[in-house]
Order: sequence, then structure tokens, then C-alpha cells
Amino acid sequence: MENNWHETVKKIYSSLDLDRKVVGIKLFKNEDEFNNEESLLPAKKMNYCLAVASASKGYSIKLEKSKFLCKSGSRVLGIDKTDLKNSNGENWSRLGLYCNSQISCSVREELSYVQDDIIGVTVKPIEEYETIPDVIICISNPYNIMRLVQGYAYYYGMPKNINMIGNQGVCLECTARPYVKQDINVSLLCIGTRHKTNWKDGELAIGIPKEQITNTIDGIYKTINIMESNHNKEQIIKKFDDEGIENLSIQYNYNYYTQC
Repeated sequence: MENNWHETVKKIYSSLDLDRKVVGIKLFKNEDEFNNEESLLPAKKMNYCLAVASASKGYSIKLEKSKFLCKSGSRVLGIDKTDLKNSNGENWSRLGLYCNSQISCSVREELSYVQDDIIGVTVKPIEEYETIPDVIICISNPYNIMRLVQGYAYYYGMPKNINMIGNQGVCLECTARPYVKQDINVSLLCIGTRHKTNWKDGELAIGIPKEQITNTIDGIYKTINIMESNHNKEQIIKKFDDEGIENLSIQYNYNYYTQC
């Protein structure tokens, strides 16, 4: 696998205590490649965020323009660039999302939409990929999102492009923005996806672009000793042993906050 992708996958699942699969997203620019992708093309239209939720439970799905139920997803991902109703935030102003048309327009201008000509997307668990996907999305509790940010910071320092507005949480904040900015982003999700996919109230999301996935996951691995509790270290070692991962020289009763 590309850059030892299989080992990277085992590392994230062994280093974190996850209730869901980590989801990989691949954006297709070539129609033949998309058609040859073996993931399920649904018979009916579905929301992109629902496809992500399904993938977090183990399903593999692909979507083309005609299969997007929520048009926000196809627009932000570069699959349908027409935005006749909201190119300047008009629709958000009409709906009352923001206090006036000026704020609605400013929000629209600051969003990161994919500018590439995208044919479709594949949405499936990361272990189903043979090579690193374009973006990975992890939906989990704040603790696991914290660990992912700490893993990122180990190699990259302070995140420079975290940006959220509580709208278009999965399609824009967790997919399009990381893809466009080539940098990590964290999302509180949005009302639409929370109502339609039944995310837990305590779940957050994070999107990591292809360029940063391997280092971010390795950063989690490299910071286990200084970040995790004794209990967590015991669980992590068990998973490392089960997966045949070389474990660190685990130190108990040792964390950075006890060594300050």
C-alpha cells in the first residue's frame, strides 16, 4: 500500500478508542475511474453527510451529481458548480441564517469550495482503500478529536486554517475546506447533518487532507506516553499487540502535565 498505508490505518484504530470507522473520501476527476470504483451507487438520492455516516458504520458508497439529495454537498465538492440561489448568500439571508444580507454575503465569500471539476466521490472506511484517500473524516467525542489535533501539532504546530460556522459541517468544513486548504479543519457539525444522520450530541468532527494524514496519525502514536493515562496506555498496548504494531517503550505514571 502507498506509504505503508495499511500500517497507518492500524495505528489510528489502535491509538484511539473509536466507536465509528474513520471515513476516507476520494474525489474523482476521471469518469472511467469513478465508474470502475466498486463501491455501491445508491438507487435513490441521498445526502452526502448520510453517506459519511453510513461509511462510519462500515458501508462503502459512491455518489455522482444525480445522486446528491442535498445540493450543498455537490456544490461545495465541485460536482455541481451552479449556485443560482446562493452565490452571494441570498438564500441564507432569505432563510434568516444571518442577521442581514451583508453578513450572508460575507459568509459565502469566505467559504472554501472545491474548484476542480469533480465527477463524483467515494465515501468508505479508510481500511477499504489501497492508497491514501484525499481526505479522512473522523466523527467522535472531544477527547479523540483532541488527540488528533495533538498528533497534527506534533509535526505541524499551531493549526493555521481551522474555520467553522456551524453550517455545512460535513461537506464543507470536513471535506471541501481540508481539500482546498490542504490543512486540517475541525467542525462542530451543523443542524442539518445532526437532524438527518442522528450524530450524538457529544460528537464532533475533524477533516484531514491527504498531505497530512500519515504525519498526524504518527503524531498521535509518538505522543501516547506524554498524553495518555495509565488506563488508556494499557488498552492501547493490547491493541498494538493484537495488530502486531511495534509499541513504544510505554512509561506508566508519566505524562507531560506531571513533568512540568
